[in-house]
Amino acid sequence: MKQSQIYIDGADAYKQFGIFVTQGSYNNLVNFPAAKQLDSNDWPEEDGQEFDLSSFSLSTGEVSIELGFFNHWKFSDFVTLLSDEAYHEFEFKELGRTYRLRFASQNSFELFSGLNIARFTFVNDFPRGAEHVYQLPVNPLPLPGGYELDGKDFADYGVLILEGSDAEIRKSPSVKKNMLQEFKRQDGAVYDGEVVKFQTKEVALKCLMRATDIESFWRNRDALLYDLTKLSSKKDSQGYEYSDVERSLYYDEYSESYPCYYKSCQTNELKISGGVWWEFTLTLVFTSFRFYDTDYLLADEAGGLIMTEDGMFYIDIKDYAD
Repeated sequence: MKQSQIYIDGADAYKQFGIFVTQGSYNNLVNFPAAKQLDSNDWPEEDGQEFDLSSFSLSTGEVSIELGFFNHWKFSDFVTLLSDEAYHEFEFKELGRTYRLRFASQNSFELFSGLNIARFTFVNDFPRGAEHVYQLPVNPLPLPGGYELDGKDFADYGVLILEGSDAEIRKSPSVKKNMLQEFKRQDGAVYDGEVVKFQTKEVALKCLMRATDIESFWRNRDALLYDLTKLSSKKDSQGYEYSDVERSLYYDEYSESYPCYYKSCQTNELKISGGVWWEFTLTLVFTSFRFYDTDYLLADEAGGLIMTEDGMFYIDIKDYAD
């Protein structure tokens, strides 16, 4: 079983208690924290919902860590340490990160010959971690692009969008239910079929982040979280400035952009040997979604779009089709 060093409040936990972190316990530690539920208005005459994105914030998160004990006599001493005060600093050497966590519960305890395994749940009340200076992502690895967040390709973060994500993006949301009347002495129902509007929908992007080393991984991972959740200054139709975290996801396959915001993240697999391999699911909420007629625009051999002589419009091939 792979052993990894852990320091608690600056002390080597292996020397003090004979404990180590087992393989697979880092998954919860690299997850992006989930977003708190947003206030919203659901207008029946409009697609999607109107969300209050000016008060966007992140939730606390539970961290499940499995620890191995070579010295079972030290187990009670370790639990005593965890409960002497709420918060303790956990430094994970292999992961290159320190977290301030509070003990919540012990979920399991298994006895083996010469080794005990226990799983603990901690709570991370500081979802963004320590204050740090934002750094642009750096990715030397060649990755295919085609998916952009506010104009920045996911490949810039070292992220590859995996198979199955396209179908999630293109899947239609559910239709909003209009007024429906049912009468006891009449078959069927009377439905207000004047308009059809769509609900919001959640899109689960299957992602893989690759990095050459743990330092590059944290740089790109933190940059992606920041860009997903940063408050941006915008102007409304009257010119008044406001802030929100609505993002734009661009999908190159269909040359379409979708308004959305970040909701949650789930780690599927993490490998940190010989580089970093982080497979995760990123869930976005599409605030408004509707299929429109596709434009087929005329382009030159270099891929540049050709405009009309007055320079006002791109040329749509459909307009000149038989």
